[in-house]
Amino acid sequence: MRMMPNACLVENFELTPIQQGAYKRCIWSYHLVVEFWNSPFELLAEAKKVEDFLRYAISGHNKDNGVRAISYQFKPFGVSAQVNSGQAHIYIHTWPENGYSAIDIIAENKEKAYEILDRLQEKFLPEKVCVAEVARGITQNEWEET
Repeated sequence: MRMMPNACLVENFELTPIQQGAYKRCIWSYHLVVEFWNSPFELLAEAKKVEDFLRYAISGHNKDNGVRAISYQFKPFGVSAQVNSGQAHIYIHTWPENGYSAIDIIAENKEKAYEILDRLQEKFLPEKVCVAEVARGITQNEWEET
């Protein structure tokens, strides 16, 4: 279920080598750089709630299943947090007074990255979403001289 009808931008960054020759792209993961705008204040203000939302987004359920999480509560409000499942990572910084959050999602494939994004939208209820998509990996020269 893609919840992105309110997306303002989906930008695909293709990292292209400058050197001459034939190249082969080996993609290891997908990185979504995301901005949420106009989320309700109370969903962004407290570290425990944000951490619970990230745990749900990365696993698809609310059970404690060994997902590692760490968060920092800013005073009087605002959060920096991260979760890691071994197969995906989410990093978030929130500015509740502006209804804004900056999020990085790194997952093993594009489908998993967008599943996490869908679940984050379900919990944070942004009115507007901006996404930049980056395929992570290396480019190898197939014509390397020996």
